[in-house]
Amino acid sequence: MLFSNKRSLLQAFLCCLLFLCTSTYRGVLAQDQYGDNYDYGSDYGQDNLYHDYAIKQQEKEVGKAASGGWGRVLIGTAAGWLIGGKIHSGRKEKKINAKHKEEIKAMYTQYYNDVYTLQQQNQELAEALEQLGVRVR
Repeated sequence: MLFSNKRSLLQAFLCCLLFLCTSTYRGVLAQDQYGDNYDYGSDYGQDNLYHDYAIKQQEKEVGKAASGGWGRVLIGTAAGWLIGGKIHSGRKEKKINAKHKEEIKAMYTQYYNDVYTLQQQNQELAEALEQLGVRVR
């Protein structure tokens, strides 16, 4: 097995997570460092079409980044909660069913033992009444 215990598996996972976070952060910094230094449309006084388009695209990107994506986070949380609930309730159901089967088995065993004891008592009482001379059935 690759990892001998849970602790080493957790350590490897945390190292990978740390690496991904730092590399992502460095990528974001690199994008900010090499920004757009060009002045689109400054030489062309009459043609502002592309300049207006570029500004609108930048505003869209800023708007997307500012939203934060909470909808996806909430949907993911809800889906994880439902799936986790299904898994954990299935485990609990198995435990309860096993316990229920044991209780049912004990109840039937007690029932059969009680019926057998009652049949023996009825037979003994019938024999006792026959000895006294009373006819039963």
